[in-house]
Amino acid sequence: MTSREQAFKRLREDTSPMPDGEPFTVGFYQPSDGYGVSRLMYAVYGDGHPIDTYYIPEALTAANQSGEVKSVVARTADGQVVCHEAFYRSSAPNPAMYEIGMGLTLPAYRGSLAFARCNSLLLSLVEDGVVDSFFGEAVCNHIITQKLTRQSGAIETALEAALMPARAYEAEQSADGRVGCIMSFKVCRDRIRPLCIPSCYHQELTFAMEGLKLGRELIPDNGQLSDEGSQFDTVRFDHAGVARCTITAPGRDLVPRLLSLETELRQAGYAVLQCFIPLGDSRGAAAATLLQQAGFFLGGFLPAWFGEDGLLMQKLFIDPGFESLKLHSDRARTLAALVRNDWQRSLEG
Repeated sequence: MTSREQAFKRLREDTSPMPDGEPFTVGFYQPSDGYGVSRLMYAVYGDGHPIDTYYIPEALTAANQSGEVKSVVARTADGQVVCHEAFYRSSAPNPAMYEIGMGLTLPAYRGSLAFARCNSLLLSLVEDGVVDSFFGEAVCNHIITQKLTRQSGAIETALEAALMPARAYEAEQSADGRVGCIMSFKVCRDRIRPLCIPSCYHQELTFAMEGLKLGRELIPDNGQLSDEGSQFDTVRFDHAGVARCTITAPGRDLVPRLLSLETELRQAGYAVLQCFIPLGDSRGAAAATLLQQAGFFLGGFLPAWFGEDGLLMQKLFIDPGFESLKLHSDRARTLAALVRNDWQRSLEG
């Protein structure tokens, strides 16, 4: 398998011109599209994007063949890729929950219908029942992807502060610092699930759930954490300076272990620690209260994230840059205000 460094070397040495105005067709990904996607990725992000798959053609082909990724591309007659978008399995433990994203368009084609046509074909997988539920992480250095996510029927439920590194946007000079993302969800085929809303975030999560039309059996927030050790998995994105901690079984040792992890991340120069907490029983609510007391602040509500719903909490080791967020909808602005207020509380606490 080609390494990230080998992929960059090949892309740097490829000086052939990119397409500029040639006609294109739209279709589902084929193995012959792999190198075209990698060139597109490099043209848009340079070497700043943290995910290797889209820089390495054989990795992207394998991911599409396994169903981990479902890509759509716009390609010219000679096979050059000018636009890409995909459903893909990412951070959600629920395998039926796909992320929609990796929307890349060459600058010369941003006035065309390339992305709109790719998006329409991709969303046909939802209509056909191939994809049950999805979420999007729309960047907040512009509002274009937020608009498109809204048009797909997804609803804003969480804000990931300062998620993406500034260097990912150096090629286009579209951000002065790290870039936050709005998370939006669409649960297409829901079922009744238990839900325990943490009392410390009752108002915020009640707002975040508005419009989702979910069927839930509410559990009171009166539980405690057990003495058994916590179970969680941490994924580190070195290039982005982000660590994502998925908590599957919170115990009383959760906060000390997370604080130890925080020390490691600070020493390694990381910017963000995210925690994903299951809300299917009262242990998740108890964990949220303890994390709030330990300096974490709200990210938002994650419907069906674990199968059951989830809560995002976060801690930043840099300024979150709330004042630079570009937000499309009133709902997104209200959500950002709730998150910012809780971040301010975390500083004062």
